[in-house]
Amino acid sequence: MYQQIAANKAKSALAIIIFIVFIALVGFLIGYFLDSRYQTGGSYYSVFILIIAFVVSFISSFAAYFYSDKIVLQLTNARPVSREDDTRIYYMAEGLAIAAGIPKPKIYIIEEAGMNAFATGRNPNNSVIALTRGLIDNLNDEELKGVMSHEISHIKNYDILLGTILVVFVGMLSLISNILLRNFFFGGSRRRSDSRNGAAGGILAPVLFAAGIILVLLSPLIGTIIRLAVSRSREYLADSNGALISRYPAGLANALRKISANSKVEGAGNAVAHLFISDPVKKEERSLFANLFSTHPPIEERIKRLDLMSLGVGIKHN
Repeated sequence: MYQQIAANKAKSALAIIIFIVFIALVGFLIGYFLDSRYQTGGSYYSVFILIIAFVVSFISSFAAYFYSDKIVLQLTNARPVSREDDTRIYYMAEGLAIAAGIPKPKIYIIEEAGMNAFATGRNPNNSVIALTRGLIDNLNDEELKGVMSHEISHIKNYDILLGTILVVFVGMLSLISNILLRNFFFGGSRRRSDSRNGAAGGILAPVLFAAGIILVLLSPLIGTIIRLAVSRSREYLADSNGALISRYPAGLANALRKISANSKVEGAGNAVAHLFISDPVKKEERSLFANLFSTHPPIEERIKRLDLMSLGVGIKHN
């Protein structure tokens, strides 16, 4: 358990470092391209845009650490729930948090018919569990405890810190990709005209343009790979640890059977999909590429492992 927590904290720090370096690299390439394009005779644009890139990446990292949970809750249209609003959910969360040895997380509800849930925050003292209305209405108490125990496991293991930070970083990568692509394509004719005015621009501009395009095209893939690296294995671990917290693996297994029938959440996009207990984006709405690199393991395999836990069979986590 403590090794998992330490590993997640280390991964979170590494993700921030990689993000800062990546943004700085993009900024340097843009600056280098502009220096060659306008033949400044120095590194004016390279240095200037590199500084801007570092500032933007540091601000984004700060926002990702302290405000990413609020961003996620806003993206999914989740609203807070008090004890008076829903005593069933409130006391259930309180009891499971005590069993797990963490403070009770805040509870939010997403007014969606689909059955799904996620946890977010930066640590157990600043954590949230969000449940859809469909999940609350369609699951019995044992099944709901299974789902909430799964999310509490994510909180206790600090999965929430890494997962929530990645929402902001993946979103930033997509934003940068869109900005660069629009700049390259809409400014293409002007660049080609300028390149004829000097040999340096003519030689370097196409090379840097190609490098920029490759970087832009790779950034969504990088975001997907990062999410894959932290999503699939941690879902299995959260299933088993959650079952230990609730002391009833069959509860979560039965919940997953119901969830598999309808886990769609309208407000959830690809950027936040890895946070949910089950993929909230319909497969038919995903591209072939996105389906191939799904952030969630097969739900049938997760149910199978939980059924084996109910029988007292040990499971090895890959």
